[in-house]
Amino acid sequence: MKTDENGFTFLEMLLVLSVVAILTAVILPIGDRWITRQSEEEALYAFIATIHHAQAFAMANETYTAIKFRNSGSSYSLYAPSTVTYSTIDFPDGMRWVSGNRISAIEFHPKGHIINPGTVVLRTSTGDKRLTLQLQHGRVLVYDQ
Repeated sequence: MKTDENGFTFLEMLLVLSVVAILTAVILPIGDRWITRQSEEEALYAFIATIHHAQAFAMANETYTAIKFRNSGSSYSLYAPSTVTYSTIDFPDGMRWVSGNRISAIEFHPKGHIINPGTVVLRTSTGDKRLTLQLQHGRVLVYDQ
């Protein structure tokens, strides 16, 4: 008498589960580092956009604006007239402004001129990112080095 039985043996199931466990152990740390790098890159672009927004706000409203670093450099705030905080943004975990910089705040004159051009250093998990700020033809240029 012949029987048709389909399925896996216990040994085959253990083999498949151990291969999946090994792949998971290898892939998870790589994926975590990739996610960290992506979130830091997005935060860097958001910070650059905030710099451009602060300059545009200063020119449009003919008022002084500033971006000041807070919480030991783990966040920054955009200030508008009367020192009212317009918005506050946190950097991702592990990313922060380096306090030894010459620039402690990014400030714009009501005509849009940057008050203290220079370099801002942001520490990330992949190393330091330097943003050089300079005014050229009425627009602040930000160089990511």
